[in-house]
Amino acid sequence: MTKRWLNTFISIAALSFTVGASAQAQTGPYPNKPIKIIVPFAAGGSTDILARMAAETLSSSLKKPVVVENKAGASGNIGMEFVARAAPDGYTLLFTSTNLTLNPAVISKVPYDPVKDFAGVTMLAFAPLLLITRPDFAGGNLSSLINYGVDHPGELNFSSSGAGGAPHLAGEMLKIRKNIDMTHVPYGGAAPAITDIVAGQVQMTFTTYVSAQAMLTANRLKALAVASKNRLPVLPNVPTFAEEGLDDFEIGTMFGLLAPKGTPQPVIQMLHDAIKNASAAPEFQQKIIQQGASVVVNTPTEYDTYLREDVSKWSKLIKQIGKVSAN
Repeated sequence: MTKRWLNTFISIAALSFTVGASAQAQTGPYPNKPIKIIVPFAAGGSTDILARMAAETLSSSLKKPVVVENKAGASGNIGMEFVARAAPDGYTLLFTSTNLTLNPAVISKVPYDPVKDFAGVTMLAFAPLLLITRPDFAGGNLSSLINYGVDHPGELNFSSSGAGGAPHLAGEMLKIRKNIDMTHVPYGGAAPAITDIVAGQVQMTFTTYVSAQAMLTANRLKALAVASKNRLPVLPNVPTFAEEGLDDFEIGTMFGLLAPKGTPQPVIQMLHDAIKNASAAPEFQQKIIQQGASVVVNTPTEYDTYLREDVSKWSKLIKQIGKVSAN
């Protein structure tokens, strides 16, 4: 009887080994097929540009095709939900912006949880917002603009690319911090919000370097301050808000790579390491700098922490401002 059980055990063990070996042969080590990166916005914007840069980096490092697919709509929620519901196997990734952490604060119901449904790979870059106005308006610096707003309550208007977005909330932050009575004028995008400053319809806006670059280069607009810890390399003469006397005024757009929660940690680490290694190259850094951003490339753990803190930051800010609606 003992010998019979021993022979049975050996047969089962052999069968298990054969099946396991066969499965390994079929699946192989990660990655063994193309990887898809979902961008939840239309092609051509900063998020899409940086996503394609990340895809090229990963493809070169992992020796597998990495394809970018745009799934735009609902302030990014369509594409972000798609990835949140995808298999956590490392073959469907998300490259997104601050909308991931901001949307839950300004949209009554979002189809994902930015912390529970995603695992951070790395924040590739951070693009701070600029406060811009006409060069000839209110003295041409941040202090004089603030003084104008305080001395002329209700006369200062600020535009934004849409209600509930980071540029809108940056204006609201300035109102609260400096007790300025000014009016928000939402537009359907950054371009008209900027154009109407030149036309004199509104006096100021918060926007990205990429959106304002042409007008800044032509000296039709002036950047008064940048909402980050450090000055932007592309605008070395523009001070930070802290340098102008307004501490802790940091707001902008993060660009990051994420995977569905539950993706194996070795896969997360492999993706991170590929981007980390590439980020040391001057060409890599220059592409990000040209977008008016700073290179970040933090660890998966650091990125997860950032996501939690950013969700909390937006939630607290909305409570201060009062309910706003995203376009």
